[in-house]
Amino acid sequence: MRATLHPLRLAGPWLVVVGAALFTGAYAAGKADAWVGERPALLLLAVAVGGAIFMVFAFLGSAAIIIWPVAATVGYLLQIPRSTPVFTFDRVWIFGLLAYVALHRRRIERTPVTRLLLFALLWLAASYGLRALITSTSIGGPARTWLDAIVLPTILFIACERYCLPGPERARRLSAALMIAGGILGAIGIAQRIWGFELATVTGGTVRFDDAIDQTRVSGPYPAPEPYALSLVICFAATLYWILSRRRGTSYGWAIALGGLQIAGIGFALFRAGWIAAIIVAVAALAFRPGRVGRTFAVVGLAGALTLAATTQLEQNKTVASRVNNTDNINARLATYKQGIQLFRSAPFFGVGVDQYHAVSETRPIEFVSGLRSVTYPHNSYIGLLAEQGLVGLLPFLLLSFAVWRLVLALRSASLQSREAALLMGTVAGAALGYLIMSVTLTMLPYAPSNLFFAAFLGVACGRLDAIAKRSETPSESTTPSS
Repeated sequence: MRATLHPLRLAGPWLVVVGAALFTGAYAAGKADAWVGERPALLLLAVAVGGAIFMVFAFLGSAAIIIWPVAATVGYLLQIPRSTPVFTFDRVWIFGLLAYVALHRRRIERTPVTRLLLFALLWLAASYGLRALITSTSIGGPARTWLDAIVLPTILFIACERYCLPGPERARRLSAALMIAGGILGAIGIAQRIWGFELATVTGGTVRFDDAIDQTRVSGPYPAPEPYALSLVICFAATLYWILSRRRGTSYGWAIALGGLQIAGIGFALFRAGWIAAIIVAVAALAFRPGRVGRTFAVVGLAGALTLAATTQLEQNKTVASRVNNTDNINARLATYKQGIQLFRSAPFFGVGVDQYHAVSETRPIEFVSGLRSVTYPHNSYIGLLAEQGLVGLLPFLLLSFAVWRLVLALRSASLQSREAALLMGTVAGAALGYLIMSVTLTMLPYAPSNLFFAAFLGVACGRLDAIAKRSETPSESTTPSS
């Protein structure tokens, strides 16, 4: 009984403060409405609510970071108002994490690798935001894409990076939260396939029915199946990291079960790129070890044999056979890329505007490859960014891609002395390759959910790399050999 009341005693004073702040803010806003007008009143109320939220997250501390991945799965459905959301779970929660960042000073200096990655991320946020606001200042337009898909992942990356600096146990804890989140997402997808319900329209999307395979693509709680599949791929990488880095003797049966749910969800999303990405994550996590060439060849060979056997069996399924053997959409993709390049040539420096690809491409000549016409969506993050924001928008994204590659190389160098770095190298490389594969065949950058999960996992890797580098500079600290 006392154990139950203890958290209540701790939280009680904070809840009183929050309640008082909300009540006072609402009362003051009502008075301000009568005195100075509606907008200042709303601003005053926003300040009061923001202050209350800051207090809550200051109280939660690092627990807020661990809670986010699990709560964000169903929290994504919370959007107010529903038509043009102003308050969403991710916006409130991740902006609240600024309290954690502000109150926990960074005590370990960044390495050049993580400094470059942060610089590229901030540059992308700045350039993307400037072009979005020039395109439109509407809260439901390009500014929304910029805020949700770029700004929030940047904040989450910084918070997760700082959280993981003190020790490897925190990295395992955060990866466990990502693993549980992936299991919940996978379970939602399985339930959607079994019972036939959908949530895409609840979050502003549409049900994606594929005529070529006569199937509806599962999208989980998200408005589209693309971020659902990629989020599961990244959670699968975090799951493998937790399994491989767990303490000896720790049970991992439930982790395997959660991983199975994630793989099932990826399968039901019906993206070949997602299937390939999941295989690459598994191979990278298990095979990539410096100095273990035999292990690499063995894992790759085993994965190839299992994939071939599974493909042979699954091709008896009409849906899988249609996806595997369909080459028409490849030519349609090439035709779309040709049109995207033409859009870029029409505005090479600043592009046609954020979220304007579809509208502008409908007014331009159709491109054909092998008789198949282009579609009005880019189906490639790099082509889409190049057409919408030109060279000014593409350069920071290219630098960010390079910085992630540098991060993997730095983890590889550190893995010669650290088992933790070796495990991070394989799983982060798998997640990064998965993101890349889906980004060159689908337009992933404007989707917030998968960007958030990827940013969190990159934050784990960067935080631990900086800590490992600092530890290696101290002669008294011993290192653990790679396994």
